[in-house]
Amino acid sequence: MYRKKLKRTLTSTKKVLTAFIKSKRATIGLGIILFFCIIAITAPILTPYNPTQSKYLSGTRAVPIWMRYLPGGEKLSENLFPAKDPNFKNANIRQTWNLETSSPYITFEYVAGIGDGSLGVIFSRKSTQTPQISEAKITFNFNYPYKGPPDRFDADVKIFVEDASGVPIQLTFFIIDETRNKTYTWGFGSGWKDENITSTATQAITPFPPIHSAAELSYRRQRFGTEQELSSLIFPETANYTFGLNIVFWDNPSLAGKNVKAIVYVDTMELKLYGTAFGLLGTTWEGADVFTQLIYGARISLIVGLLASIISVLIGLIVGLVSGFLGGVIDEALMRINDALLVLPGLPLLIVLIAVLGARLHVIILVLGFLGWMGFARVVRSQVLSLKERPFIEAAKAVGAGTGHIIFKHIVPNVMGLVYVTLATSVPGAIVGEAALSWLGYYDPYVISWGRMLNEVQMHNGYTCWWWIIPPGLCIAALSIAFVLLGYALDEILNPRLRVRR
Repeated sequence: MYRKKLKRTLTSTKKVLTAFIKSKRATIGLGIILFFCIIAITAPILTPYNPTQSKYLSGTRAVPIWMRYLPGGEKLSENLFPAKDPNFKNANIRQTWNLETSSPYITFEYVAGIGDGSLGVIFSRKSTQTPQISEAKITFNFNYPYKGPPDRFDADVKIFVEDASGVPIQLTFFIIDETRNKTYTWGFGSGWKDENITSTATQAITPFPPIHSAAELSYRRQRFGTEQELSSLIFPETANYTFGLNIVFWDNPSLAGKNVKAIVYVDTMELKLYGTAFGLLGTTWEGADVFTQLIYGARISLIVGLLASIISVLIGLIVGLVSGFLGGVIDEALMRINDALLVLPGLPLLIVLIAVLGARLHVIILVLGFLGWMGFARVVRSQVLSLKERPFIEAAKAVGAGTGHIIFKHIVPNVMGLVYVTLATSVPGAIVGEAALSWLGYYDPYVISWGRMLNEVQMHNGYTCWWWIIPPGLCIAALSIAFVLLGYALDEILNPRLRVRR
């Protein structure tokens, strides 16, 4: 008996799968869904970045990198971080940095005890030696290969000083345009002024404000005599450059007859140029990778769509079964509740509930699920009302079958076709509902979704950034259409009337 039942089940399953494979709608819909599932699962492999925390990876609103190779993209630039060992981890410093001095009192050595490593610039003169203003330079040469300027640049310089009380020290960061013979310098005093250090510095010494191309106009005007953005001023086109640190030990005659020693530890020296083109789909207003946000957003849409539709279908199935089979007062009460919820405006109600309960992912899923069951409950109820009048149900009642047995053994199997179809076709509603809430600003701040991407476009006037707008919109449409196609295909396969008609 069980073998025959299993054989019938396998045969019917085989027929359904065969019909499913032959259906173009099912093939296309399932293919699109599988594509989004694959990129959602493999997101950590496809991109090294975090969708919410990885920011300022490149220039703001950078275009996709492949646009550099299209007509009109000749002046686009990419990220360039020229320094090979900015944190001085390599003990053989001269392999990566140029160390220059003409003073017999200055020596260079690697110091392992500060940070990941540092370069020690040591000035030491005995009392019997003649005072001499001494200068040391740490430089790095590089080529800027792009025909247009970067979006921005910044320099990270961190210095520690020991025993500066013996001899004043002046620090200057510089960038030299070797091709056009121009030099740009930044002091370490307030507002990039040139100031001497006359005491030991236990805290790191850095320029103030930090060196970056978009510094305040007052600093640019005072130091460079221009209001022009520094990235286009210093790096307008292809050229050879040198950047580095100049250290001056002011060993003057007043210090004659004294033993003088001072040490400057260069812990970090890095120049970062952020391009105007980045990644497969460019960047957002914060320099975040759009491609990373897009593939991680697929996870949220799939999770929200599937879980919310499962919740709504389960509630609708239970309410429809109970209402249709039991009838009477229970049916009347459940249907009036159903009607009351049906006439309420959906999106405003969603907004109110999310605003009250909090915009967390699990809350959004539950709210979407609990507000999406009413239509399906009515469909199930009408089907149950029809089924319970059938002869096989009357026969089951005649032999003493209980309510639970009749519902689970006879009625539920006959409405499962509706369940599968509704499960597939209700997913797009949940996906679009979540996207609408996120677009309006009601999103979980700890996750990225396609709706949140569109919200950020709106909030930060990114309407001209097509690479930021079109991909999430297309993904919402494609995934929704895929589930609709899958639902229609299941309806054709499982609905005998449609199957005969075809």
